[in-house]
Amino acid sequence: MSGLDWNAEATLHERDDAGSEMQYNFSVLKKGPLRDLVADVASMDASRRARLVLDVSGGKSLNVTEMLELAKQEGLT
Repeated sequence: MSGLDWNAEATLHERDDAGSEMQYNFSVLKKGPLRDLVADVASMDASRRARLVLDVSGGKSLNVTEMLELAKQEGLT
């Protein structure tokens, strides 16, 4: 998984703004291991996951496209 720890603590956020990628106006939806949150996002329909961002401990952020790619690579979809 290219350097990411599947067991790393992660936080799933939803953007409250008008779609900006800027790091403001986010609501915390859920916290847990990276694997669990990526699987959760992969199981959502496109409209529900459109505004999500996943922050992984260590300073890495993943957008929806990156989360779905990882889920596919790891057989979570």
